[in-house]
Amino acid sequence: MKKGLFLIGVLLLASCSGKPAQMLPSSQSSVIDWVDFVNWNDTTYTANYETNEMDKVWKTERVLGEVTYTLDGHAGANHTSKNGDAAYLPKGTKLYEIKGYDPAFRILANDKIYEVSEAGKAEKVEDFLDIEGKVNRVILQSEEDLSFIGEFSEVHTKEFIDELLLLPYEEAGRTTEGKRVFFGIELTDGSMTRSLYWPETGYINYGTTASERLKEIFEAEMKASNY
Repeated sequence: MKKGLFLIGVLLLASCSGKPAQMLPSSQSSVIDWVDFVNWNDTTYTANYETNEMDKVWKTERVLGEVTYTLDGHAGANHTSKNGDAAYLPKGTKLYEIKGYDPAFRILANDKIYEVSEAGKAEKVEDFLDIEGKVNRVILQSEEDLSFIGEFSEVHTKEFIDELLLLPYEEAGRTTEGKRVFFGIELTDGSMTRSLYWPETGYINYGTTASERLKEIFEAEMKASNY
């Protein structure tokens, strides 16, 4: 299993969140600084740092599984991750379904939210991005510190989400070149799911490529916010 669907985006967003940049291992590394992830049901989840700083108590449903292997301190640079692997969560840590969320999108482990970063067998974005009916607003954020830059109009927000969820999930052809645009989708419970958009290639860091209409919406909102 790959170690992260949206790895570039995960690292960029982590570095802008005030957390130490976490790198996947290279063959030259003597000390491995893993991305904080866990694998379950052929899906890779990474810690959602901003949401975990909300100090919110999340209600859980059933136990989905548990960590069977901790990479930190045990795995080498060439380790191939599999279901049950986690970067830092101790062996035996329970993985929980969160009330109100499809576990394809988010799960809870050790009182922390882990959000999908590689969507396994998904065919469309809606198969894992469980945000329909939960969106408060879409915002543009600074590349330097993720501070607020602008907010999509109400009309564009609805159209953007509807269009995004129907896009095909792509395991290949992820081209991340040129300028990058940081944006966040704020949900009604106050949490945020962040992503990146590359205007030059149209790639969106949810494993998909923007439709022509989504490109138009991005362009209009970026212009309105002087992004």
